[in-house]
Amino acid sequence: MSMMNESAKRDLLRYKKNSGAALLTYVAIIFDALYFISAYSIDFGSVTTADKTVVVYQWLIGISVVYNLLFLLAAFLCSEGVKNYKTGFSYLLVAMGLGQLVRVFVIPVFTRFGGIEYMFSHGIFNDITDELTSTVLEQTGNTIPIIEQDQFIYMSCCLIASAAFCIIAGVIAFIKSTTLKSYLIELKKRGSKV
Repeated sequence: MSMMNESAKRDLLRYKKNSGAALLTYVAIIFDALYFISAYSIDFGSVTTADKTVVVYQWLIGISVVYNLLFLLAAFLCSEGVKNYKTGFSYLLVAMGLGQLVRVFVIPVFTRFGGIEYMFSHGIFNDITDELTSTVLEQTGNTIPIIEQDQFIYMSCCLIASAAFCIIAGVIAFIKSTTLKSYLIELKKRGSKV
């Protein structure tokens, strides 16, 4: 009886789209959109105070915008590919999820801590003083954080959630597509024996 149910489930894959993996990919896109809304709301221009001028690196933001557009396009294409059980798109989703994890160490870390070395040497949850940096250049040699701890945590969580949904969608898509592929091969062998 359980063998019949398993065979019926595999046969059902031939007629049903892989909408679960596609839906998870859409959720990953939503979390990425929440991230870039928060990230691009930061004032990346120059800020002048009484004793210092802060300038954020503009090229980092430019690269981030281009990468974000490519991520959104690729994620949408992957969502359509995994619906039709294309195995290659599952690999791409996992790679994109890993890319989202790397992005945590770019704008969030640079704008809060000034780089990875500062983050690990001064601790993620410690208060930052004027001696720490955050992707800024100052005339005095001192540096200040650009974003607050809450925004850093929010942006990081959005990227981590986006990465998790991409990786889970990729794994589900891979399992279902390989299951369908092996079932189709099995059906072909049965047909050639008859």
